[in-house]
Amino acid sequence: MTSGLVTEAQASYSAGDYRACRQLALQGLSETPDDAQLVWLAGQSSLELDLDDATAYLSHLVQLIPQDGAAWQTLGRALSNTGEMAAAADAFAEAVRLRPDDAAALTDLGHAVYALHRTDEAIAVLERATTQDPQNLLAFRSLVEIHKHAGNLQAALQAAQRIADLQPDDILAALDTAELNLALGMLDAAIAAYARLRAIDVVPGHEGVAYHGMIQAEIQRERWRRALDLSIDATRVDRDELTTQLLAFIAAKLFGDGDRPTPSRAELDAALAAEHAEHRRFHAEALTHQ
Repeated sequence: MTSGLVTEAQASYSAGDYRACRQLALQGLSETPDDAQLVWLAGQSSLELDLDDATAYLSHLVQLIPQDGAAWQTLGRALSNTGEMAAAADAFAEAVRLRPDDAAALTDLGHAVYALHRTDEAIAVLERATTQDPQNLLAFRSLVEIHKHAGNLQAALQAAQRIADLQPDDILAALDTAELNLALGMLDAAIAAYARLRAIDVVPGHEGVAYHGMIQAEIQRERWRRALDLSIDATRVDRDELTTQLLAFIAAKLFGDGDRPTPSRAELDAALAAEHAEHRRFHAEALTHQ
C-alpha cells in the first residue's frame, strides 16, 4: 500500500498538484512515519504551499537520511521561508559539506550568511558558486548587489559585466554596467553601456532614460556641446519635464542664463537618481515575474 501511495504522491508532485501530493504523503505517513520518500514529499509539498510545517517534516527527513545533501538544502530553504536564517545557514552549510561542488547549495548558503550580515563570507561563498558554475546568473546578480552595498564598485562592475557577457540582452546587467561605470568615472564606458541599454530596452518611454544617462556622463566631464546634442536628440523621443530641464541647464552653460530659471545641478542630480531608481525597480520586478 505504501509503495502505491508514494507513486501517486510523486505523480501529483510532478504534476504540480501539491495539495494532493501532501494529502497522499500524510496518508502514507500515518502508517509508516519513517518512510523517507513520504517524509520528503510531505515536506516538499508543504514548502511549495508555503506551510510552516515543512520545517518539521524536513527536519525529520535529515534525521532519517543525514548524509543526503539535497535534504539539508531543502530544509535550509524551508527555514529561510520562516525567517530562521541562522538555522537555515547551518542547514545549507551541511549541504555544502556533503556536496562541496554543488553551485546551487553554495548560492543558497551565500544568501543565508549575507542575511546574517556576514558580508565577506557571503562574497567568498558566492564566488565559489560562480567558480563551480560559471553561468550562475543568480550568484552573479547577488554579487553585484552585495558589492554595491559594501561600496566595492569595481568588484560590482566585474560581476555585472560577467552577466552582460553571458546574456548580452540582459537589461539589468546593461543598466548596472552603465551606472557603475558612471559612478567610477569611466565615462566612455558608461556612455557605451547606456547606448547598449537604449538598443535593448524597448519598453515605451525608456529610451529617454538611456539618453539621460549619456547626458549625465557628458555633464560630468563638462563636455557641454556633446551634452546639448544628446539633449536635442532626447527631445525627439522623450519630451518629459526632466529632458526639458536637462536641455535648459546645458543651454545655460553654453549660452548663458536666459529669461527662464534653470534647475540647479543638485536638483538635476536628484531627479536623475529618482528616475534611475524607478527604472531599475521596473526591470527588477519584471525579472522576478519571469
